Parts: sequence; C-alpha cells; structure tokens
Amino acid sequence: MTDRDTDRNLEKKRVSRKYVSLFLIMSVWGLFIIIKMGLVMFGERQYWNDVSRNMTPVNRVIEPRRGNILSDEGLLLASSMKQYRVFLDFKTSEKDPVRAKKDQERKDTLYSRHVIEFARQMHELFPQYSVQEFADHYRKGFETKSHSWLLLPGTSRNSYPISYNQYKSLVRTVWLKPKYEWWFFSAESKISRQKPFGTLAARTIGSMYEAKDSARNGLELSFDSLLRGVPGRGHQEKVQNVSRMVADVPQIDGCDVHTTINVDMQDIAEVALRGVMDKWNAASGIVVLMEVATGDIKAIASLTKTGPGQFDEIQNNAVREIYEPGSTFKPVSMMVALDDGKISMTDSVFCENGVYVGFGGGSRMTDSHKYGWLDVPHIIANSSNIGTSKLIHAAYKDHPEEFVDGIYRTGINTHFGLQLTGTAAPVIRRDGYWDATRLPWMSIGYNTQLPVINTLAFYNGIANGGCMVAPRLVTSVTREGEVVKEFPVEIVRRHMCKDETLEKIRYMLEHVVTEGTGKNAASKHFAVAGKTGTAQLSQGAAGYRDGPRRHMVSFCGYFPADDPQFSCIVSVRTDGGAAGGATWAAPAFHEISEKVMASRNLKDIKEAYDSTRQFIPKVLSGDLAKASTVLMGIGKKNLMRRADRLVADSVWGSVNSDSGRYVMNYVEYSEGVVPDVRGMGATDALYLLERMGMKVSISGVGRVKSQVPGSNTRFNKGDRIHLTLSM
Repeated sequence: MTDRDTDRNLEKKRVSRKYVSLFLIMSVWGLFIIIKMGLVMFGERQYWNDVSRNMTPVNRVIEPRRGNILSDEGLLLASSMKQYRVFLDFKTSEKDPVRAKKDQERKDTLYSRHVIEFARQMHELFPQYSVQEFADHYRKGFETKSHSWLLLPGTSRNSYPISYNQYKSLVRTVWLKPKYEWWFFSAESKISRQKPFGTLAARTIGSMYEAKDSARNGLELSFDSLLRGVPGRGHQEKVQNVSRMVADVPQIDGCDVHTTINVDMQDIAEVALRGVMDKWNAASGIVVLMEVATGDIKAIASLTKTGPGQFDEIQNNAVREIYEPGSTFKPVSMMVALDDGKISMTDSVFCENGVYVGFGGGSRMTDSHKYGWLDVPHIIANSSNIGTSKLIHAAYKDHPEEFVDGIYRTGINTHFGLQLTGTAAPVIRRDGYWDATRLPWMSIGYNTQLPVINTLAFYNGIANGGCMVAPRLVTSVTREGEVVKEFPVEIVRRHMCKDETLEKIRYMLEHVVTEGTGKNAASKHFAVAGKTGTAQLSQGAAGYRDGPRRHMVSFCGYFPADDPQFSCIVSVRTDGGAAGGATWAAPAFHEISEKVMASRNLKDIKEAYDSTRQFIPKVLSGDLAKASTVLMGIGKKNLMRRADRLVADSVWGSVNSDSGRYVMNYVEYSEGVVPDVRGMGATDALYLLERMGMKVSISGVGRVKSQVPGSNTRFNKGDRIHLTLSM
C-alpha cells in the first residue's frame, strides 16, 4: 500500500469520526427536544393554557359618545364632557432601598422647591381656594407621605371636580407636567353630562342617573335611544409599552337633538316668573312662550317653591299637570257659540249685579264686580262669570253635548305629546249626566281640566289666523351634521272656526287689554291681546268650600296683536288668600313680552353712531383692575378713586360714567358680611363670593339681578347664596 492510500484511509476515518460525533450530538439534542415537547404537552399543559388565555386580546365594549342637546341657535344645552380627579403621590414606590432613597429625595426636592409656586398656580385656576389653603393642604399630604393626596382641598375622593379645560391647564403647572404623571401625580376621568347654562330649562332638557348612565326625564329620556348611540367592540393591545384600545367593531356616537328653546327668551321667562312668585309668595308657577307661526316653544319654565325665596324646577307642570283653566276658557265658549250662530256680538245679558243662584242645585255664582247689563265684548273684557254662563246656558241647555262638540271642533282637546314622555291629556267630558250646573260652570272653565300647553295652543291658533299648530320642542335630530330625523310643523286644525268668528274673538281679546281686566299686560310700544283667568282649585273631597282657598291665576295672550309673532301663558298657583290673573300674571306677561320684543328688535350699533358725541361703553361692577386694563386698551381714560382708604390688594368696586369720564370707586368688603354683587357679571360675582367662603348657586344668564341672602347680612363659611342673573 502506498503512502497516498494510507493518507486517504486516515482522512476517511477522521471524516467518519466527525460525522459520528455530529450524529450523536444531534441525536442527543433531538432527544432533548422530544423530552421537552413531552413535558410542555403533558407536564406543563395547564400552565401554557393559562398563558394562552391571558395573551388572547379581551373583547371589550367601547362606549359611544352621548349626543348633544342644542338650542335654536346651536348653543349647547346638554353635552357629555370629561371630568377629572387628580391625586398627588408624595411617597416613593421603589422597593430597592438605594433606588427608593434617591427617588424619595427627588420627590421631596420637587415639593420643597415649588410648593408655594404651585399653590399660586392652583389659586389662579381655582380662585375659590386661597394660596394659603392650597399650601396648608399640600403640607399635610407631604407630612403624611400620602400615595394618593387629593389635588383640591375639601373635596370627596369619589367626586370628579375638575373640568376638561381646567385639566388641560393643569399640565402647565410645575408639579403636573406630563413627565411627572404616574410618578408624582395620577389622574382619573369619567364622562359626565353637563349643562353649560345651569338650571335653565332644567326639566325640559332633562337629567341622567349618573351611576347608571341612564336618562331620568325630559328630552334626555324622550330621545334616549338616539342620544345614546350604539356601543362598539374592541380589544387592548400593548405597543412599545403603551396600551391602547383597538376597535374591532367601531362604536356609533349618539345623535344631536336640535330644540326650539332660545336661551335668551328662556332666561327672560324664568326671571319674570321668579319675580312674580317671590313678590306674591306663590306656591308654583308656569310660563310657556311659543312662536305663533310654527308652534316652536321658545321658553318653558315650571317652578315650585322649595324654601323662602327659593324656587326650583321639580317637574314640568306645563305638560304633566291638568288644571281647571278658569276664565281663560271663556273665549273658547264664545268662539263655539258665535260659530254656531247661537249668539251675536250685540247680544246683552243682565249680570245680576254680581250674584246669581238661578242655575239651581244650590250653586251660587259670583262676579268680582257688580255688573248690570253687558254686551258680549264687555262680558269678555270684564270677565263676567254670570254673563258668560247665562249666554251659554240659554244657547245649549237643551243639547249640551253640542257645546262640547264645538269645543272639540276648536282642537283644544288635543293630547299634545310635545316630544316629552309623561304628558297629560285634557279631560273634557262629552257625555254622562248633565245636571243643572254642569253646563254653566263648564262655560267659565270648570268641570274641565287642561294642561297649560293646551290653553296656549288655543290662543296661539287665534293669533295664527285660526290655524292651530301643535307645540314643538324639537325640530330635528342629526348625526355628524347629517339629518337623521325631522319634525315638521304639525297642523292640528286648519280652521278652528269661521273667519268672521275669528275676527270677533281677536277684537274681544284686544279689548280685554285696552279696556278690561288685562290692562297690566299692555305695552306702550306694541298692541297686546289676551285674557286673564282666576280659577279656584278644588280641595279634593272637600270641594271648593272647605279649607283654604287656593287659586290658579293666569294670563294667556299674544303679541304684537296686529302682527302676532309670539304667544305666551303665565300661570301662578297660590296656597291661600286673594289672587287674580290681572294683578299677578298680567304684569309678568308684560315684562316677558317687552323684553322679548326688545331682544328681537336690536339695531346695528352703526345706526346709533353720532360723530358729535363720544361713545361711553357701560362698565359693570366687579374687578376694577381688569376693567381699567380694557378701558386703557380702547383709549378711554379713567380716574382711580378709593371709597374709604387705600387698600393695596383691593380691586373690587363700582364704576360711574355719568359725567362722561370713568370714576372707579373701590370697596373694601368685611369678613363674614355678604357683599352686594348686584350688577356684577357672573364670573366676578362667583370669584368674589367663593373667595369669601360662600357656596354659590346661579340661575339665568347675564349680570346679577338679585341675591339671596341680601347684602350686609352675616354669614359663616360654607353658607349658600343664590344669584339670579338677567340680561
């Protein structure tokens, strides 16, 4: 064998050993894999099944955004907004002693260096708390080394007191920068239903059960299915250590509901109603303002007395309750009789000098004045019970059901749903036993029960040329600007009566205001038509004779009478004593009509320009430092004058511009004494009162018209004060 063959054999042996070694290694590795697979498949099966379940994305509900409720001008009446609560963390969460020490030193340094600066920043955002209150509050949290110290003092741990805008401003403060989140502070949020205009039209807009996220009443309940939207489905994914929700089935946000409510007119109506209720100490009151041509409800308020000088919307009595309408029903009786040809305008009736017992049944009918002979227009103008009843009784005593048929013909018996749940239906009996007194008392608004809205719809029909339209609260429902559902004007009666009858009724209603019981509703600037009403309320089983005499007093009408644009009803309920629609309701109607017409007839300021005179803008009472800055910015000089003595930090007071120059009178407010904030804007009044330690509630919009309690009365910190605002 040659050397070459020997070398070749040796090479083969080396290669064979390598292959054998590689085979053995691979066999061992393969055996290890098989064993491991067996362990995973059988020994660790349960563990890996649990891991698999934990890694599978969880299918979660994605809640939709609830839709908005908007005014006729597109202003937000109700909207879903984020509310926040923030907690400060003064103690390290590190477990390692070395890292924990360094981390705690960082927190302590951040606190000690910036606590006063942060307290000042917080005072600017939440002026109801002083800088010292914030500083003391944070010192307590730092000393106790709390992990979750409330950002705001005196608030509940379960509340979300910080608005979205306030939260966005917090990130600019020294402690709440985004880089400190989850290290020095944490924030939690929830979606809550907010009403930017406070209690304005509260029961009409409605409210929510926050804990259940379900609607309670009002438009919130009526349109809940559309406002709520449709939930989606999704799962959580973690990308680069950040968890985010991924939508598998996207949610469909709720629709927006567009109402007919006008914010300014609603404010006018509520302020007028509160005024008359406060003046006469009334038990409850209702105002509804309607646009004649469309039936659009521009304002609707139902207030109930809840305490001295305190009136709140407990339920929407304008549509939920039925009342005997009293004398506001007399034009209905006259319309029916005139339309049937049973009476004429020249007919006269002897009104028995104010007392009549001729209908039998032991019933005694009276008038407030001793009237003798009155013709039909003067019967309505003077609201004679006896005159109206004698006319209707003589015309329909043999067939009283014909009188009720005529009432139905006008449309006043219509059950108006009004796009609200729980609306009441009118009760006008058409059949049954007709005793001697039922017809005459029905003719003057008794033995009949109507929601206030039905009475207004009747008068609105008179103003609308005899065409009764259904009252409307919602015009449309939209989603992302696209109309989902429309609610057109609904005509209930094209012709409530003959044209000649309508002209006679309109003449009589104008006569009521110019010469009759409705003079207090008249305006010097435009013609008004309407009718007063005073109905004694039944005491249930006791009837009308026993117990205190309660009344529902009203004025219902329209304006301007020669070109009707709005109709309105004011109804106020008493708990006893004398009352009348002429003295209670008519003045409130007058106030509403004049303010509404004034707001509708505002001229362009350019029309008032006079080159010979200097324009002097009005400056409200309040923060004079800010007012001075604005005046200087528009080139107006002002004189700074202190009322008593120099007070370095006082910026509050009043402004006098009668002389053509601004004189600013500073006022120093005493500790524990309620200041006079009448005439201030809501922001200044709220800032001042809460800084002094009072809890403030506000109704209406504009500047402060009245306050309860009044100025110069003593108070303790935490006492409540209610401000009524008006334009």
